[in-house]
Amino acid sequence: MPLCGDCMAASAIKTAPISWANRMINALKNKQFQLYFFGAFFAVQAIWIQRVTLAWLAWERSGSAGFVGVVAGLSLAPALIAGPVFGVIADRVDIRRAAQASTGAMMATLFCLAATAPMIGPIGIAVAATVIGCVSSAHHPVRMSLGPRLVPQPLVPYVVAAQALNFNIARLVAPALTGLSIAVLGAGTTLWVAVVALVPMQTVLLRLKPRALPPRPKRSISTDMAEAFAHIRDTPGIRLAFLLTIIFGTVTRGALELLPVLADGVFERGATGLGVLTGVVGAGAVVTAALRAIAAGEISADVPNSVKVAGAGALLALIAMGLAPSWGSLLVFTAIAGAMATWCGVSLQAVIQSGLADEMRGRVMSFWVVVGFGMVAVGAFAIGGLAEVVGIGPALVLAGFCGLLAQLWVLFGGAVRRVTP
Repeated sequence: MPLCGDCMAASAIKTAPISWANRMINALKNKQFQLYFFGAFFAVQAIWIQRVTLAWLAWERSGSAGFVGVVAGLSLAPALIAGPVFGVIADRVDIRRAAQASTGAMMATLFCLAATAPMIGPIGIAVAATVIGCVSSAHHPVRMSLGPRLVPQPLVPYVVAAQALNFNIARLVAPALTGLSIAVLGAGTTLWVAVVALVPMQTVLLRLKPRALPPRPKRSISTDMAEAFAHIRDTPGIRLAFLLTIIFGTVTRGALELLPVLADGVFERGATGLGVLTGVVGAGAVVTAALRAIAAGEISADVPNSVKVAGAGALLALIAMGLAPSWGSLLVFTAIAGAMATWCGVSLQAVIQSGLADEMRGRVMSFWVVVGFGMVAVGAFAIGGLAEVVGIGPALVLAGFCGLLAQLWVLFGGAVRRVTP
């Protein structure tokens, strides 16, 4: 009875007099996770290099806030359609080989983009963003399934926290260096760095041995997706985590995709300014990801109150970004938005991941990709389009107020209670 054993082990860890630090160390001492973490360290650098460079190319070649939003949306929107299908596939196939395939596809895409960067126009940028979005919609369910299957189930919350810390360290380091690289070497050379940064992950994947899934009867893709959706709907903590993710993904994360417009369109700081602005998002994110790792032992099936406070804090910071009178104040408010959004993202993902059985993980987390990444696309489209009409400052203020109203409705208006099986 392996599932029962996992439950007993999880219960023992929660009740045993062992510190969060020892539990985190146990996760990091796991040899398989050490290998994976090494490869992921470089791979997430590549993700941020690609995101910042693509956003800069969209702004540089068009000068349009709306087009920056469109490109951000195209790089994320495929998750809305294809994400759940790839989640079903992740729960059926050899997860290591799936990771090799998705990483290889991303390397090939970035190779083509790097080779054509000097002459690419808006249409080419839009096509590249769409391809990246399609590859990412496959990669994210695989990535979120692979890491937790390298350690015993009781250590999953610490793996989630460690992965988030790694992701946000990259968010701090990579954008600043990317902005400098674009300014000095150009976008094409910067994208070649992203291609090389994916090589360690492909090498590491050859040595990983993730936990095998128990045998399951063959069923249709729609049946498997329906089972995962029912699990989300019928589990109160997961259901609330999804609703809150929709709000902060659409509004806060969607707005943060438009940083090139603030950096250069408003404050005229160029690619270097974009790197600094994106870097301060990472600075705030690293602090809260580290704090979230410290608090990983407090994760339960319920969404903690700290997430509700952080969600409101991120939306207020977004409003302040829209009203920022100076570059210095913008940096402060953007760092706060990044910090609060990261606390929400890491905590909500940990709530969802902690109690999931391996055979359900890919499907449930693919739906999380839909709301966590796909709704960012919706937000980037909407806020970018609004910025074309009223300006980026008023657009951020209006988006922040709408997000606050939506969160109040979810928490106090009965939205969660009305979602019934």
